[in-house]
Amino acid sequence: MSKLYKKSGVDVVKTDKLILNAIKFIKTSHNKNVLGSKLGFSAEYKVNKDVTLCAATDGVGTKSILSAELKSYKGIGQDLVAMCSNDILCNNGKPLFFLDYYSCGSVKDSQYLQILRSITEACKKINCALIGGETAEMPSLYTGNHFDLAGFLVALKGKTKKHIIKKGDLILGIKSNGFHSNGYSLIRKIIKNNKINPNKLYIGKEKLSAFLMRPTELYHKHLNDKDILKIKSMAHITGGGLIANFKRTLPSKTKFDLDIKKLPIEYNFIKKYTDMTNEEVSEVFNCGFGFTIVVERKYAPQFIKRRNFKIIGSII
Repeated sequence: MSKLYKKSGVDVVKTDKLILNAIKFIKTSHNKNVLGSKLGFSAEYKVNKDVTLCAATDGVGTKSILSAELKSYKGIGQDLVAMCSNDILCNNGKPLFFLDYYSCGSVKDSQYLQILRSITEACKKINCALIGGETAEMPSLYTGNHFDLAGFLVALKGKTKKHIIKKGDLILGIKSNGFHSNGYSLIRKIIKNNKINPNKLYIGKEKLSAFLMRPTELYHKHLNDKDILKIKSMAHITGGGLIANFKRTLPSKTKFDLDIKKLPIEYNFIKKYTDMTNEEVSEVFNCGFGFTIVVERKYAPQFIKRRNFKIIGSII
């Protein structure tokens, strides 16, 4: 196991128990309109017989620290929107409106405007309204350029067909745009421990600094309403990596074969500075695919003829 990357079974068990204990009192706030979500990517609330809403909240993690250190803010707002909207998509949510929370030591005009513009442009790409937000100055918590972001998205749940996942169904991945917003604590540790200048190291022909700040892909633009009717399950690949997030979309005890034969070029950087196995990489990163879908074999050709889709496994 990598010296930089270590799993703690004790911590995982402790966290799971903590969440289960919290859910006991959280559910006391629910009414009959709160719908349980087996997918777990977003929550659902039934307003009436015709209207069900989906809701999701997320942040950008420690990518915000790297953003501040590199003074690169033009894409971080899309990261924020995408982390919420991609979760919403897993429940076939049609984005309605978004709110942001921006916290910092003191508001710096250029940083603030670039981040808000990035959030706005991302919302426009998925036909979502940025209707409000909150800005908080906390100099005792944040220093220099450092900041944090959180986002809140509400969507209208679209029509879906009930599908049964069965043996022979294919798993398709939709390509990512890099590391998205996950694994950045490890990436920053690699940079620090090896005294790497992100502006002088390259991934392919692109500076590491620019590559690391590529914004998370917005997957709503890859799937239309007709596509959704043919899809049996959808997963947004975020923290926890490819395998764990994909499994969240399946009935328990479902067996599958999912194997990425060749990792994208950016994983040469990870492999060079750690001794992580491919299995460990898949527990942290998206491995080149930020979203997965499961479809019947007969529908696969209409997806894989598109540029960013690829068959990456099957239900067995």
